[in-house]
Amino acid sequence: MQITMQEENRLKVVQEYMDGKLTVDQAAAVLKRRPRSVYRLVAKVRAKGPAGILHGNRNRASPRRVPAAMEQKLVALAREKYWDVNDTHLCELLLKTERISIGRETLRSMLRRAGIGPKRKVKRRKYRSRRERKEAFGMMIQIDASPHDWLEGRGPWLTLVGGKDDATSHVWARFEEAETTWGYLDLMRDVITGHGVPLSLYADRHSIFHTSREPSIIEQLKDVVPLSQFGRAMDELGVSIIKAWSPQAKGRIERQWGTFQDRLVVALRLAGAKTRADANRVLKEFLPEYNKQFCVPPKQATSVFRKAPHKSVLRDVLCVKETRTVKKDHTISFEGLVLQIPPSKKYPCMADRVVEVREYRDGLLEIAYKKTVVAQFSAEAIARLMKTKVAINNSTRAA
Repeated sequence: MQITMQEENRLKVVQEYMDGKLTVDQAAAVLKRRPRSVYRLVAKVRAKGPAGILHGNRNRASPRRVPAAMEQKLVALAREKYWDVNDTHLCELLLKTERISIGRETLRSMLRRAGIGPKRKVKRRKYRSRRERKEAFGMMIQIDASPHDWLEGRGPWLTLVGGKDDATSHVWARFEEAETTWGYLDLMRDVITGHGVPLSLYADRHSIFHTSREPSIIEQLKDVVPLSQFGRAMDELGVSIIKAWSPQAKGRIERQWGTFQDRLVVALRLAGAKTRADANRVLKEFLPEYNKQFCVPPKQATSVFRKAPHKSVLRDVLCVKETRTVKKDHTISFEGLVLQIPPSKKYPCMADRVVEVREYRDGLLEIAYKKTVVAQFSAEAIARLMKTKVAINNSTRAA
């Protein structure tokens, strides 16, 4: 019979009481029990000897233990169908899809006994001071992108462009082919049409958000800071962009990618997604459920999102804008193309005037002068011009 040191000390106290060296109250005080518990221990020792000090459930199997067949089934599911799922997420999936209810710690100990290690290893963290969350929904949104093999080889690599509200952890996201200005403009369109215009964005030092070019002479005369296309769009909407000087500064959105690479990858795998359209379809169903489960209430109940502008105004803001000078033959150069401005009754002559070229997500090009559209070129027309340009270049090379 093997007894622990605690049981050995307990037996010693009981024997001293039985020898008359301790009173029942003194023995109860040492054992931190009531006197009647001491009487019961003494009775067990007298009846069974030193073995009476052992607990009655010693070496007995728990009546609530998981049956061996069920344990084998759970281990098989963890190795095959849910081979890349963390313990907490696996508990949720087992309850949701397999109708199996099991505690996380029970499942964890079961998987470790079977030789299935944790998905992530806990690393020693460095000390960092905490930045408190913003007070209200819409006060600041952290934005970033995560290129990753989201489809696990079933399709192309994709980039998840997303934003996370600093106060509530509400997430907006969409899959893109790469991290581009268009991806962030489309993300902001989703945010603005769904909730309104936020007060600020928290982003890294990527050139999409902050341009590194020197200001032009006109910008120096006007005393304005040069802006990227995304920065110009946010400036028109009155949204300030705060620069983060380290990944840890915007840690909430950085950690979000780890969570999505853990949970969202599994959802895409179970849905059999193979293309970007499939991935966005799964993401559209995934995000509402995720936000409902993980969002936290803000300190200030009232949202500070501002009213969204009209769709036509928002369309003219969330695009790519550049300025060009009209030549004497009423043409402009844009992306290597020569675009002809048709005659207009309102502006019969625009030679040497500065016009604004707007490029939209669907490929449409507009030329505007004094906020009036004076020319439009569809995506098909631009494609025809590109072919003509290539044909001219090829014939020039041949000559």
